[in-house]
Amino acid sequence: MRIALIKRRYSLKIGGSERYCVTLARNLRAAGHDVAVIGESIDEELSGEVTFLPVSTNKLTSWTRNRSFAKNAGKIAQAGRFDIVYALGRAFGVDCVRVTERLQSHWLDVYYRHPLNRLLQRFNPRHRTLIDLERTIYNLPETRRIVTQSQLDRKLLLESYGVPESKIRTIYNGVDTQAFCPTMRQLSPFVRRELGVPEGVPLLVFASMDFEGKGLRSILKALAATRHRTARLLVLGNGPIRKFQGVAGELGVGERVLFAGRRSDIARYYGSGDLFLLPTAYEPFPNVNLESMACGLPVMTTSTAGGADVVKTGENGYLISDVHAVDEMIAAIDTHLGLSETDRQRMSEACWATALQFPIERNVQQTLSMFEEVVREKRAA
Repeated sequence: MRIALIKRRYSLKIGGSERYCVTLARNLRAAGHDVAVIGESIDEELSGEVTFLPVSTNKLTSWTRNRSFAKNAGKIAQAGRFDIVYALGRAFGVDCVRVTERLQSHWLDVYYRHPLNRLLQRFNPRHRTLIDLERTIYNLPETRRIVTQSQLDRKLLLESYGVPESKIRTIYNGVDTQAFCPTMRQLSPFVRRELGVPEGVPLLVFASMDFEGKGLRSILKALAATRHRTARLLVLGNGPIRKFQGVAGELGVGERVLFAGRRSDIARYYGSGDLFLLPTAYEPFPNVNLESMACGLPVMTTSTAGGADVVKTGENGYLISDVHAVDEMIAAIDTHLGLSETDRQRMSEACWATALQFPIERNVQQTLSMFEEVVREKRAA
């Protein structure tokens, strides 16, 4: 098949959804398919592995950039006469689209807590544009399939956008179980020495570019109140570091928080932690949840995120009600760090068992099966 993937950035340097696009493209090519990527940018070192079709956008404002990308990417896709066009984000002219970014209508409901502020935000041009793009793209007749990464987003598509259930396919994220695996825990002494964290000192791990939306402020509050006063927090990602260093200082935990920036070898850090924290306000399904689990690291996340589908409290992690539930977060941290070595090992093994249910190969195969189904429908039409 001639397949076009639409993703604004084809990169291994930015975030989980970008890494997923690269992984998907590589697996599709390995299966013998011709793959092109339609987007705004591509990592220089990746430019030789796929055909890249650049999209021009109107960068005047956030909303003009989003709308112009959706339209212009669609025009390029339609001109290319591909067998399948699969958008990992918002774009027109596609056969299938994956809910990779947050569904904007739900994001407003969970992120803006005050009802008046929430109402006003719906008049924000950026939010209005994204909601309109989602509603339009998902309900176009030519958009034959919408892929969700969780049952949460499946439910939201039905309730918020009135998408017919027949168009929705839930395909869970996949993890590379060779790159992310329990053997990473063997590197813990070396990584801890690098970080200046002695063996036996509890190490909590957070990884994201979106410090505010993924709950870092709440984590810092919980760190200040946990009874494990020696616990350290490792923050991975190129977010507003100076701002949150200030927050940590105000809470009296500045010396216990390590801001390490973005790391390409993130599996090493998962293998060195005691608990991964991602109390996000809302997320379709963070890749980091499965990545950390594959390294034997239990996950604490929110029931408002798609990643909650694979987390079972007390077995492979902990669920809290929302991003602001600091007391619940404190309780989860205290409970986990108070476990015996035997119980921690049991949870670590359960994490690996969970990750093994979601290998990237399964994700790619389910995606290909959907492509073949859509191609048959198009030919029949």
